[in-house]
Amino acid sequence: MKLLNACLLTLVILACGPTALSQTKKPKPRSQPSTKSYPNAKTQANQLNDAVLSGDYEKAADLTYPKLVQLIGGRARYLEVLKSSMSEMQSGRFQIMSTVAGDARDVIEVGVDVYAIVPTTMKIKVPEGVLVGESAMIGVSKDRGEHWTFVDVGSGLDDQRLKILFPAVAGRLKLPEQKRPVLQQGP
Repeated sequence: MKLLNACLLTLVILACGPTALSQTKKPKPRSQPSTKSYPNAKTQANQLNDAVLSGDYEKAADLTYPKLVQLIGGRARYLEVLKSSMSEMQSGRFQIMSTVAGDARDVIEVGVDVYAIVPTTMKIKVPEGVLVGESAMIGVSKDRGEHWTFVDVGSGLDDQRLKILFPAVAGRLKLPEQKRPVLQQGP
């Protein structure tokens, strides 16, 4: 029930059709796992979450991985799909209370590019209580960790789509297992 995450992932699935699969492959640059800390990844992932939840879709687009935005059909199309998806989700019987990012982990450095898994926890108010779900985003920095953009992992981001979006590290990204959300009873 990671609705926000599923919404963003749906954008990936819709965007990565047959035309995206025909892209040429680039040679893999030499890369290394990293033990460095990247606090900006967590901070900027939370800025993305806050922007989506507050309806600041322009800021959300700025913090979304540019290749994903391009594959969806450009910024205008991305904004249109995001607005529509969020409007649909928020008009249902539930309300997204929060989405919070954790510290970056499983970091891979490729030259000045940095890739990381950023875990997320979402709370959704439903009539029965509060659903708490865990997921993750893939964070990408093109400047050694100063500025980050993100792609939600969600369900459906398979190996083929990873190769399209992240050809340099697709086989090495350690995506977390998707877990069912837990229902917390009470007010």
